[in-house]
Amino acid sequence: MKSLYMELLDLAEGSNSGVLVTVIAKEGSGPASTGTKMIVYADGKISGTVGGGSIEKMAIEKALDIFKTHQNSTEKYNMDNAGNGKETGMICGGTATLFFEYFAPKKYVYIFGAGHIGRALTYHLRQLNYHICLIDDREDVLKQVPDADEKIHAPFVDALNNKSVEKNAFFIIATYQHLYDGVVLHKIYGSDWHPKYIGMVSSQAKQKRMTEELLKQYPDANIDVLYTPAGLNVGGTLPHEIAISIISEMQTVANEKELKHLRD
Repeated sequence: MKSLYMELLDLAEGSNSGVLVTVIAKEGSGPASTGTKMIVYADGKISGTVGGGSIEKMAIEKALDIFKTHQNSTEKYNMDNAGNGKETGMICGGTATLFFEYFAPKKYVYIFGAGHIGRALTYHLRQLNYHICLIDDREDVLKQVPDADEKIHAPFVDALNNKSVEKNAFFIIATYQHLYDGVVLHKIYGSDWHPKYIGMVSSQAKQKRMTEELLKQYPDANIDVLYTPAGLNVGGTLPHEIAISIISEMQTVANEKELKHLRD
């Protein structure tokens, strides 16, 4: 059995999602001691304790709500019926303040193409909460990219045949030939992968032609998740500038935000 701190390490590394509940303050009597911790998972399972009883039950309920909002929170619980905090029904005396911290699982991103743009994407995504799988049929090019969590050397169309692809994964198509871009795009839509985002590096003319070809083969294709040309219009034509543009768009989609200037 893993210790609570080993489980917490898994959360910090993005291997799982969970809410860490920590007693950060206590006044008077009660079962909760300052510094005690509990991890609550999405299925309601827990590890550790914040004292048991009603306060722990309420803490679990609050943590499960946080899985919906993804927002950290602080709550004060009353254990003396004095109206100072959320009533627990306990009569131990005093209050306890709990901090709820959400840990999100890593998002999976599959990058087709380990060229200049793929390399820049991998470099910047490494700083964020993504598990990066980089795919290319050129072994020597793959070896030059140190930042990917996984590297697959295989023909683009076959690269994920033996892999279980996560639901709501992100896909970026940036191969070295238009032909392969099209092959990958059709492969994604011909699979049951349910992507959150498909970004394809392209021109407007290429986007029009490829979308038309896609819809001929897959008339019911959900093109709402297809972003091509990929990226936000922030300017710049260098690989790292293009990568930042694409990642900004990915983050907008991942966080379900509308594009908005920070000054607004």
